Amino acid sequence: MSTIIPVRIGLMSRLWTRYLTALEVHPIRTKMITSGSLYICGDFVAQFGIEGRTLRRTEDDREQYDPMRTLRLTTYGGLIFAPLAHYWLSTLQRLKLRSNIATLGARLVIDSFMWSPFVCALFPSSLGLLEGKSVPEVKRKVQYGWFATWQKAVAVFGPTQIINLTLVPPQHRLLLLQSVGLGWNIFLSYQNNRNNKLLAAANDELLHAHTVQEEAAAIHKIEKLEKKRRDLREGEGGGAQGVATRMSWS
Repeated sequence: MSTIIPVRIGLMSRLWTRYLTALEVHPIRTKMITSGSLYICGDFVAQFGIEGRTLRRTEDDREQYDPMRTLRLTTYGGLIFAPLAHYWLSTLQRLKLRSNIATLGARLVIDSFMWSPFVCALFPSSLGLLEGKSVPEVKRKVQYGWFATWQKAVAVFGPTQIINLTLVPPQHRLLLLQSVGLGWNIFLSYQNNRNNKLLAAANDELLHAHTVQEEAAAIHKIEKLEKKRRDLREGEGGGAQGVATRMSWS
């Protein structure tokens, strides 16, 4: 046991050193890989731990693991979110006022009311497009959870950013955000799947409403045609008035 612990510590130390080197040489690429990896972890926990999915179909018809969902989330986390977050944090770092407290306050306000609302709309929009949804469907998906998600994001990342912007070196800020955000990624994955189900249910209701309207319109059209036929028959002698007309002609 005493031998294993130093070996593990030494391994972690070497991995951390390699990470710091990669972060210095290739900052954006390293953050993209880190972000994508954390999104994979978050989706695994969401699918297997929260939703109770399985790798294979079971007799109780539990939902199966969706690898494409993991791929979409990894694409968002690694290729979309990480580069934008890197440049955003760099921009935020350049904002400086007369005092440290004023600088921190300004950064927190801008982060909470500019970046956070943007990301809360970017996530469902990006995932919706990656899922092949239409623009109207993406808009409805954003509307389902944008405000509630933003409120939760401010509650989670507001305190995190206070620590991040005061104590953490700039090159490690995205890592801290995403480490804290591992639980957030789980929430986003779960919420995205939930919103997809709500959107599918809404589309089914809309389709049903259209079907009912089309059936009603078809029935109305048939009734109009039947009325027109009756009127024609009556005018040509098919009804009571037509009989009277024929008798007067004869």
